[in-house]
Amino acid sequence: MKKAFTMLELIMVIVIIGILAAVIMPRTGSNKTAEAAVKLISDIRYTQHLAMIDDKFDSNNANWYKNIWRIRFDTNTSYSIVSDNNKFAKDPITKEDMNDTDLNTLYGVAVFASGGCVQAAANGIVGFDHIGRPIVNVPNLTSPYSDLMITDCIVTITGDGPNVVLTLRPETGYVSMQ
Repeated sequence: MKKAFTMLELIMVIVIIGILAAVIMPRTGSNKTAEAAVKLISDIRYTQHLAMIDDKFDSNNANWYKNIWRIRFDTNTSYSIVSDNNKFAKDPITKEDMNDTDLNTLYGVAVFASGGCVQAAANGIVGFDHIGRPIVNVPNLTSPYSDLMITDCIVTITGDGPNVVLTLRPETGYVSMQ
């Protein structure tokens, strides 16, 4: 006599495995607000990186400090990474200019700044010096270190999911997400 599984036994095993898989597997839905926050953090850190590796000091130019790398919020949904004379950063992956990155088109979110970057929010620019410290009021700088950020910059990203709050720290330029 041959020993084999019956069709009913096979179906029961498949049903049990399916139920276990449905319970154990994590939800795979995306959170567009969190994705936009990760993109913005990445681009802020990239701007800081560019500022640290591309020293803008020029002894022949008295206003050399106005050419620092900065992230410029063009609207409440878009930003650009720019340096002197509108020289845009190149995206390391696509090699395209990082001009007018629109978070609303990509993720359906809006960005609002407060705290230590309120002065930056008025003109929409946060720059970084050669050691990565955030600087506000970049277009109106009167000396290389006249407007170092002194309090936390709070950036709130709103969208369909729960709001995400980014904190840009003065002195280090570290960005954290809550």
